[in-house]
Amino acid sequence: MKLGFIGAGKAGCSFSRYLQGTQAEISGFYSKTLKHSKQAAEDTGSAVFLCLQQVVSASDVVMITTPDNMIGEIWEKIKMQCQGLLAGKIFCHLSGSLSSEIFQERQKLGVYGCSLHPMQAISGKRADLTGAFFTGEGDQEAVLPLKELLTAKGNPVAVMDPANKKKYHMAASTASNLMAGLAQMAIDSLAECGFEQDMALRMLAPLMRGNMENICEKGVPAALTGPVERGDWETVQSHLAQLEGEKREIYRLLSRQLVEVAQKKNETRDYSNLRTILEEKDQ
Repeated sequence: MKLGFIGAGKAGCSFSRYLQGTQAEISGFYSKTLKHSKQAAEDTGSAVFLCLQQVVSASDVVMITTPDNMIGEIWEKIKMQCQGLLAGKIFCHLSGSLSSEIFQERQKLGVYGCSLHPMQAISGKRADLTGAFFTGEGDQEAVLPLKELLTAKGNPVAVMDPANKKKYHMAASTASNLMAGLAQMAIDSLAECGFEQDMALRMLAPLMRGNMENICEKGVPAALTGPVERGDWETVQSHLAQLEGEKREIYRLLSRQLVEVAQKKNETRDYSNLRTILEEKDQ
């Protein structure tokens, strides 16, 4: 199975490098920046393509690994420029937010479409995808061979309904990007206590790491500690008094979410006082 790549950025380079040594053969790269194509091709011992027709003709699977806002545009160009080369081809993108539905009219053209997404941040062109959890959706003819390829590498792959792709991506962003927002909120509060930002991060790092490890190993209810879990409404009320505006609202709403987790963990514990103060928007 020959895989050709349109886009030689972080996702395309990392994914192609990761697949080396598998049953997949990297046919080559096409990028709007020729220098990037050459670098990626050199890293994978593959070809440099100068147009869309070349990458489609030389590949069984065409991976579109560009920024999300370019995928639809590239697909439209492929439909116009590669007529006669498309039948039986698989087209796949790595976007977390877009589904395979972006490959419109694919049935009429006799091609198969899907998306794959690693539940992992790719911060550079040499990201290690070992053990990364992938999700896939789209035509069975496209998903299954790529799933088999990744499974052979030891990556778990779950197949999902394309209708759920937006909600899936929201969940991933909540667990990654929004965590960064909460970390900054805590750092800013420590800065208001007189600590430098760098020191505040060093102070918080063991706490954040330990908590995340517990969540991943034990699950959210078992890992939950602190005043909400104890039903300590007086401490929570004192925390709310330290905050105002949107930061106070973030704390209040997230604490309400935690009450539901805590109640499942401690079925007989009375959280009524805590629920009452967390219902009040202005205190």
